[in-house]
Amino acid sequence: MSAPAVEAMLEAELWVSLVSLLRSYAAVANLDSGDTLQFEETENSITASAGHAHFDMQCDLRTGAGNWQLRNRHEGKAQGRFQLLGDGRIALDDKTLDLDHAAIDFAAALKAAAARTARNEP
Repeated sequence: MSAPAVEAMLEAELWVSLVSLLRSYAAVANLDSGDTLQFEETENSITASAGHAHFDMQCDLRTGAGNWQLRNRHEGKAQGRFQLLGDGRIALDDKTLDLDHAAIDFAAALKAAAARTARNEP
């Protein structure tokens, strides 16, 4: 198998791992919130929604490059780019983390955005 084919397989496996971690940590983070947590997935994207907060990620499975966006009804959105690294880490805009810690951070941000939106609801 050629080196580019192996690298593309690695990027796809890292993406599958990251999505699994995101689903798990987001579910745990929202256990006590009362929000219904919903996921929509395609081969190269995931959307996690809790209340009126939504977290979206898309990844180019050939390169491991992608983008993310967190939005809610009252605050607008935060967004950034990422690169999946062959050593099992992810380079975010200004830092490099292992996949676990990145998923924990994203799940916490989704939970916080949902909580802020719920506090601002009439």
